[in-house]
Amino acid sequence: MNHKFSSHSSASRIEDATMVVAESESFVAFDLWMDAQLDRLVAQWIHTAAPNASRPDRIGPRFGRAKN
Repeated sequence: MNHKFSSHSSASRIEDATMVVAESESFVAFDLWMDAQLDRLVAQWIHTAAPNASRPDRIGPRFGRAKN
């Protein structure tokens, strides 16, 4: 049984690293956008939730989210 392993050239590794950085930056942008959208939805619909649900100071620490 023969296994052939192809080694990545340095140019290929640089392209891979560039792609990882671009994907990471795009995920950060998406994450910030999603947080803003969720905040907007919560503000829009919080009046329909149970009375204690409108107390974000109780929710944050339980789920590991930092307070803003």
